[in-house]
This record gives sequence, structure tokens and C-alpha cells, in this order.
Amino acid sequence: MNEIGDFIPRKRSQNLLIVEGNHEKNIIFRQLFKCFPELNIDMDDIWIYGTNIYVLYNDIVKEYGEDWNVEDVDLPFVISKKQYLNQRRYKDDFVNIILVFDYERHDPNFSEEKIMILQEYFNDMANVGQLYINYPMIESYQDIECIPDDNYIDKKVSVTINPGRKYKALVNNSPIKKIIELPEKMIEILIEKLFVSEEDGEVCVKELLNLSSDESLKQEIGKELEVISKKNIITVQFQFEDLIRKLNYINRNISYWAYLREVFQDLIKMNLKKAVRIQNSPLKNFNNYRDLYNALDLTDVLKQQNSMSSDFKNGYIWILNTCLFIVVDYNMNLLINDSKL
Repeated sequence: MNEIGDFIPRKRSQNLLIVEGNHEKNIIFRQLFKCFPELNIDMDDIWIYGTNIYVLYNDIVKEYGEDWNVEDVDLPFVISKKQYLNQRRYKDDFVNIILVFDYERHDPNFSEEKIMILQEYFNDMANVGQLYINYPMIESYQDIECIPDDNYIDKKVSVTINPGRKYKALVNNSPIKKIIELPEKMIEILIEKLFVSEEDGEVCVKELLNLSSDESLKQEIGKELEVISKKNIITVQFQFEDLIRKLNYINRNISYWAYLREVFQDLIKMNLKKAVRIQNSPLKNFNNYRDLYNALDLTDVLKQQNSMSSDFKNGYIWILNTCLFIVVDYNMNLLINDSKL
């Protein structure tokens, strides 16, 4: 969870995002919010819960009892009470509450009934909160060979692929992973080779990834590196130029952030089509992504996932990332208004 000071002013304008771990906060959502500033979610608005959805269920039960889903659950209160004995946050402090968790079919505490209750109850981000479940886990956004990936819509993973580290290994060399994690990789290089602070590295990389002209790219990289170091920048200069050119956005005269926004839009489209496909809705019945979005039912998606994965030998889980739907739940036009399928 994010660090909270001794006194927390009540800022009703805040949006709260509750995630399982550091990967979600420091990789995917850091980049997503930079690409979609319209969402108005600050990094300080992200709480790291630190454990899975079934522990969350038990924490709610401890506070409200077994029949908690007929109560008015104050999730920020439940979580802040557990994490900080002398500090409290309440749902009235937030405009929107968003929960992002993994499916965790292999967890000993897995329960089809419990996870369904959670999905059905947390269905309104402006009230109790909206739950997004990723299948089999958050790294599903990496399980794509190219953009667009026509094979993604049929991609599944066996229920025998557990625990999570085995699935992570399967997607470790994903081209999407390389794209989204580029800023962190560049910062690591600066720290390791130029011995700069993380803060200086972040500032430098931010400027480098704002570059949008192929002309004199290497020289511009050199200028930015000279700001933070006067020695040993040549190797890093060539390395950064190679990393940037390999993504093929600079030759289109756009910045990394503009390119990454397009990547996220494509990922959302692929997952939106797949979610509706999992609901057994023929895609031929839809004319555009707005129609698909209107047909989306996360409860139905979970119901189908539970059914398909119930056989512990031959069952499977559809690869699906739903947390990216935060963007379209905020404003469908961010996906590009009425784009065709």
C-alpha cells in the first residue's frame, strides 16, 4: 500500500486504485496513467494491498460478517484499518474506487462462490467500487505475440499452469513487455552504468521518451545524457538509440508516450473483443467497439471462466486482461470514437 502520512486530508476529488502488488503499481499503471492523463489518477492514489482477492474476502467478512454483500461495505475503511492502526480512509473520501486482482484459480482458498460474490457486489466504481479480475493474472496483458494479434482471441492456458511464476515465465519474452517496461529498463541502465540517482534517471528518461523526431536522434540523446553525467555516456548513448529505434515509433515522428497510448488502445480492443467472445456472443453481431463495450458483462465472463476451468486436469482459463477496461469505463471515446472492428 502507498505510504500515508500522519494526517490525511479528505480530498473528495481523489480516485482510489487498489492493486495486489508492486508490478501493477510501478509498471502497468504508471505507464497507463501517463498515456491517459484524462483518467486523473495519481500514483499516490494507488494502494498496494499486498495479498490476493481471497484474503480480501476474508477481511471483509471479519468486518461485516458472512452476509456482508447485503451491507454497505466501505472498502477503503476495511483496508486502511488493517494496514494502519491509527489512520482511516473512507469511501466518501473518493470519487471512484477501483480494485484490480488476479483470478488465482490455483490458490488453496479459491472459491467460485466467493469470487462471484465479489464480482457481483463490486460493480460500481462511483459507489462501493469496481472489481477487475485478470485471467490468470495481471501479466495477461503481456501474452500477445504482436499488435494486433489475431491469435489472441482463442488463446487459453491450462489450469495446470500454476503457481503464477510458471505463467510469468511463459510471457517473459513478450514484445509487449519490452514496450511497456522500456522506461524502467532505461532507468536501470542509467543507474548501473552512469551511477546516477533514480530520481535523476527518471527525469532524463522522461525527456528522452518525449523525443519525436528521427533526425539527429543520437545527438539529442547525447545532450540529455550530458545533463546528468560527463563521463562514459557514449555506450549508453548507442544503447538508448538502439532501444528506441527497435520500437519503430520515432520514424513516425511520434513520441514513445504517443506510441504507447496506441499500444494500450490496441490491447484494450483485443481484450474487449475477447471478453465478449468468452460470453459466447458472436462477434459478427457487433459493428464497432462501442457495441462490444455495451455488451460487456464481467460477471458473465467470470461465470464462463469458472465453468471452463473447473476440470483440474483438462480445464483451461481464457487469457484475458480486464483491468485495461478502466480506460473505456472512464470514457469510451478514449478508445477512438466508434472505431470499427
